[in-house]
Amino acid sequence: MARPQMPEGLYVSVSQVKSFLMCPRKYELHYILREEPAFVPVALAFGSAIHAALAAHYGAIKATGELLRRDLVLDVFRDEWAKAVEGPVPLQSDEDDDESSMDQIVDKGVSMLHAFSEYAGKMGKPDVESVEQSFAVSIYDPATGEVFEEQLVGAVDLIVREDGHRVIVEHKTAAKKYSLDQIRFDLQPTAYQLSARAMGLGEVGLRYQVITKTKVPAIQIAELHRDEQDEQDFLRTVGGVLRAVDAGVSYPIRGWQCRSCPYEHTCRGGAS
Repeated sequence: MARPQMPEGLYVSVSQVKSFLMCPRKYELHYILREEPAFVPVALAFGSAIHAALAAHYGAIKATGELLRRDLVLDVFRDEWAKAVEGPVPLQSDEDDDESSMDQIVDKGVSMLHAFSEYAGKMGKPDVESVEQSFAVSIYDPATGEVFEEQLVGAVDLIVREDGHRVIVEHKTAAKKYSLDQIRFDLQPTAYQLSARAMGLGEVGLRYQVITKTKVPAIQIAELHRDEQDEQDFLRTVGGVLRAVDAGVSYPIRGWQCRSCPYEHTCRGGAS
């Protein structure tokens, strides 16, 4: 299942905000100058293939009321991974990646999806309301009430109903279980909460479903909470990033993130 396309017009996503906060120069090269990346990080392609498999799993439940056979879930993962490997932009692993070959990466994905299938089988069939639900909602400056020109856009992995209450579920793959700080301070759930209300979904639950890449893959379920202060902080952060971008702010931040940056060659080369 393809990820939803972004709408026409001015917009900002959580991925864009995170990109700017990590390195304004990378943001400029990617989103403004539209430079061609030297490679696609393996972790990004791997996560996308796992997401596609999970979307197929939950999409089948929504469409038929039945669980998708495990072999078909694995086929979706393998097909998506093959597309990434054969794509026009080469894949590149981070130097800290454990996997030394593409076959080992596939084996790891299969192992993780087996663990997920075991977990899903024990949990039973959820009441799936939506899979890969895209959104585009207005956002504003909490200090002035000014509505930004840009809409906040994104796609929610999964919306389920539990006891008549909607829960937004975000799929994650990670080297290990999420830390308390990752769970507490990630911007994405806050964006989902704001967007759900703007879309008329009311107050929703928020959940991370993390599949770890550990030797024995595990499923981590994290129930999240975001309050009004979190929402105000999120809007201030987004507004600050938008104003910085409009002002032409761009500078590199050197660090560990450079190892897996597809734009380092351009950044180091001084392209404008």
